[in-house]
Amino acid sequence: MRKRPVIGIAGTLSEPPVSSAFQDIQRDFTNEAYTASLVEAGATPILLPSVLSEVEALLSLCDGILLPGGFDIDPDLYAQERGLLCQKTMKASDLFQLELLRGAYRKGLPILGICKGFQLINVRFGGTLFQDLSLSGTKGSVHARKQHDTPFFHTVTLQKDSKLHTIFGSSSLEVNSFHHQGIDLLGRGLVATALCDDGFIEAIEQKEGSWCVGVQWHPEAMMMASKSMLPLFSAFVEVSKPL
Repeated sequence: MRKRPVIGIAGTLSEPPVSSAFQDIQRDFTNEAYTASLVEAGATPILLPSVLSEVEALLSLCDGILLPGGFDIDPDLYAQERGLLCQKTMKASDLFQLELLRGAYRKGLPILGICKGFQLINVRFGGTLFQDLSLSGTKGSVHARKQHDTPFFHTVTLQKDSKLHTIFGSSSLEVNSFHHQGIDLLGRGLVATALCDDGFIEAIEQKEGSWCVGVQWHPEAMMMASKSMLPLFSAFVEVSKPL
């Protein structure tokens, strides 16, 4: 039987819950939406703990890397001072995930970035972010219509020569929106492959090199209600299959 590809999900550091007896010990976590989506697509997911010194060893276990959503990226990592609208950051997680991304790219491992992971890919290649969508002028206006804690959906247009267009066989998608930050300056070697009606970048791909796709929306959350995003996870798992 052919081996199921192993997809490493970058862990996210966070403070322990108030119920924990160990308030001085951070936790590494992911959530079931990521793991369930990868299993549904035919992969075996593993959580990669945020241990910077073990990045190479961790990558040796993986056939592909998923960079999940999470807290805001520390603005220092894209050469900006922290603004008042920047929310919670966890720089130790950022540094680990960026090094994981660098290592995966060097090794030619397929990479899927979701929400924060999408933004990390952009930062890795020298791009910058709006620390809040309200700082983007007319961009971000569509996203700003959502109500607090209420799922919001909008349409994105897929570029015809993109991986996403091939994956979904469509020029448009309805996606969810749970972010308050997004891409300002696009990173080197990246191309915007999905745009919102307000001009905001919703997906990016690497022009050359290994399979590297980032999406601003949360396809794993959509998978909990329907299989509309299964083609994305299936395509990622397919290119991650060991030879």
